[in-house]
Amino acid sequence: MDRLLELPLRLSPNRVYRFYQGGAQLDAFGGALDALDNEFPEDWVGSITPAINPPGHTHAGEGLSTVEVDGRTWTLAELVAERPQDVAGPAVVARYGATTALLVKLLDAGSRLPVHGHPTRDFARRVLGSQFGKAEAWVVLATRHIRGQLSPRVWLGFREEVPRSQLLDWIERQDTDAIRAAMNEIPARPGDAFFVRPGLPHATGAGVFLIEAQEPTDFSVVAEYRDFPIAPHEAHLGLGWDTMLDCFDRSAVSGPELEALCPRPRRIAGDETTGWYEEDLLGEQSHAFFQAHRLVVHGSAPWPHRGIYSVVIVTAGEGLAETDHGRVTLAGGDTLAILAATAATTMSGDLELVVATPSMA
Repeated sequence: MDRLLELPLRLSPNRVYRFYQGGAQLDAFGGALDALDNEFPEDWVGSITPAINPPGHTHAGEGLSTVEVDGRTWTLAELVAERPQDVAGPAVVARYGATTALLVKLLDAGSRLPVHGHPTRDFARRVLGSQFGKAEAWVVLATRHIRGQLSPRVWLGFREEVPRSQLLDWIERQDTDAIRAAMNEIPARPGDAFFVRPGLPHATGAGVFLIEAQEPTDFSVVAEYRDFPIAPHEAHLGLGWDTMLDCFDRSAVSGPELEALCPRPRRIAGDETTGWYEEDLLGEQSHAFFQAHRLVVHGSAPWPHRGIYSVVIVTAGEGLAETDHGRVTLAGGDTLAILAATAATTMSGDLELVVATPSMA
């Protein structure tokens, strides 16, 4: 195990089956020359969360990230079970137990996803037996226009409060046009960020390639299942709409509140004279769940997140991650896990990284 703490860990590809097609931009991001959409549109990065898929579309360990060191393959879940504080950090373990409290995905939607929502922590504890709900956030890496589909966009929350009976009626009749028409529809462009608080109805449009940071669960309650390969009983997780309708936040989201869900980067450390700087991409609203930062290096920079588990995605450039024990070469499309007890690390070169860390709140 001590060898695993000497260097940042390069993560193996971890493509996961989903019910929708996509992944061509994800292939290209990883350097593939024959990038195509398929049934594996997501890469779960730094994941200790098993994927929930229908029978016939899952296998043991699906969703669990792996690393290879000295010819041996480990899942991150095994590492957390064996040395939780070294992996996640003492503060995270004290708050949540033996978990990283984080899941990061690379997600490329080749078609529009259905409107859905995720539980709050309180709802998840009461109904689903989980300490985690599912807050999530998106950082858009790239977009593409897909023939026959709307231009890249997202749907986020209702413009006006929707009565419970109205939402139930729309879902039971599968009046999906009415559901989407009641929502905020927002163009998506590279560099945009969106925070999706728990319970907020949302959907990702076709052609959006993004990094998603989220709580480490795979719970989705689907309001829109007509024309999607989702059985009606799967939409409410088999628990019935009387229970699961309350998973949705039906309140109005507009004006300053909507603007807050579409944050702008805020410089928090460094500047151009130091050769590096770091930006908070999501703002304080995400800090109870996770954080996402952009680290830009032109020269060298000390690793700013020592002592806490970090998932790193190299979004552009080339460089090195170095410790006293050696170095890891970096290039666009690479993904890393830097464990809480990893040796002191320096990033060097010309690099742009997106870094996600769990909350200790």
